[in-house]
Amino acid sequence: MTKRVLGIVLACLLMFPAAASAFDYKTWVSALPKALGTMKASGEPDGMNMDMGGQKWSSLNQTYQSPDGARTAQLSVVAGQMAPQVQGFQSMSAMNMNMEAGGVVMKTVNISGKRCMVNLDKTAKTGTVMIPLKKDMLVSLVLEPATSTSQLTALAREIPLARFKYGR
Repeated sequence: MTKRVLGIVLACLLMFPAAASAFDYKTWVSALPKALGTMKASGEPDGMNMDMGGQKWSSLNQTYQSPDGARTAQLSVVAGQMAPQVQGFQSMSAMNMNMEAGGVVMKTVNISGKRCMVNLDKTAKTGTVMIPLKKDMLVSLVLEPATSTSQLTALAREIPLARFKYGR
């Protein structure tokens, strides 16, 4: 009996490092697409793993640029319940916000079977799409210049969402 309990405790301890690294942004680097539309990855991706007061989250960012340099996109992957981006998305999606005023459009859309939020500022010509992968994991895409929600959603559909996973 004691050997069985010791075996279970040892197995749990061996599994702990895997759980602790569940949010390691480095595991997503290989999942980043080489291009989005006509834009190719520009520079190296950057990321971080945060542990603050026992709350953990990770983020990974990759910039994409059109061949003529006129258009850029920022793809971000974020995981962790306390990540500011995740909390912001949860607040907005809980309200089921659909609004258009003063050149700003905020609406809920469906991308790859997921309920997503689109925010388009027609005046500044910037747009953001936030795609939840899990309740505590989010992919976001910021596009400049952006002129329509359909332009944003079409580009977001090119993101290989199934590649971004973590064990939890």
